[in-house]
Amino acid sequence: MNIQSKYIFLSKIAAIALLSLAVGWLFWQEYYFSSVLVLTGIILLAVSLYYDRKNLIERMGRMIGGIRHSDFSTHFPSNRSNDELNLLLQEMNEALETFRSRTHDSVMEEAETKAWQKLISVLTHEIMNSIAPIISLSETLSEQEDQEKVDLERYRIMQQAMETIHRRSKGLLSFVENYRTLTRLPQPVKQPIQMHALLKSIQQLTASNGIDFFWSVYPTQLILNADKTMVEQLLINLLKNAHEACSGLPEEKIEVKAEMVGDKVEITVSDNGQGIAPEAIDKIFIPFYSTKANGSGIGLSLCRQIVARHKGKISVQSGKNGTCFKLEFPA
Repeated sequence: MNIQSKYIFLSKIAAIALLSLAVGWLFWQEYYFSSVLVLTGIILLAVSLYYDRKNLIERMGRMIGGIRHSDFSTHFPSNRSNDELNLLLQEMNEALETFRSRTHDSVMEEAETKAWQKLISVLTHEIMNSIAPIISLSETLSEQEDQEKVDLERYRIMQQAMETIHRRSKGLLSFVENYRTLTRLPQPVKQPIQMHALLKSIQQLTASNGIDFFWSVYPTQLILNADKTMVEQLLINLLKNAHEACSGLPEEKIEVKAEMVGDKVEITVSDNGQGIAPEAIDKIFIPFYSTKANGSGIGLSLCRQIVARHKGKISVQSGKNGTCFKLEFPA
């Protein structure tokens, strides 16, 4: 049975008081040697109390200093006993974890706000760049309507103008459709999904696009309670990214693992591609941010939204040997 720290503290105080009385009585009885021994015991108890409190204050000081300098990794070691001090340390660790979580959420919200501000700017820029030539070329073509005959040179100009209008209009439509996809993601309709059957189906779907991957499920009958269409879209997006990351390699290796880890279903999608640059790793989930020359910046942002709608988490680790996306869903 563990003795709570407050009782240890009170016991030491009581011992000091009783020993002090004993020293007085021994000295009165002229037992000087015995009184010196008891006095030494009192000093040792006092020193013990001093160092107990000193260690606690130093540990708290380090924690406060860490928080002041934005280091939230501080952790108070405890032995999980029912000792009062250990219970206090556990509560402090829980409070720090809550603070870390709220700080992370605050940072992510700020990043998303900046992303949406950037979206408005990009959206305005894209629309104006598309509409301006459309209006100009339309006016040019309108001027040609009154002429009965159109020579070959003018016909060629008109044909180029129409092709430009078509191309820019199609690009604008694609951009707006991507925006609508990102902002109108529905709430998931959850149902039991057998992961073995889902991955087998996805493998057949992606094979036509030249995407080949290995997959494993543990346990074999693993069930995920989620929106099947959303999870399918999520995995296909990650597999396409993995396939593109492996472009140019002599041997492509993409692997998907689904397994039960504690009370969560964990899915990993890994590849042996070129990896993600360190300066981009914290930005890849931001809407309309892309490391690809022709990328829309929608895919990974959509993936994060799908996982968030399922109350899950998505994280990524990347290096020179490849990239691994980890998805966590509540079981």
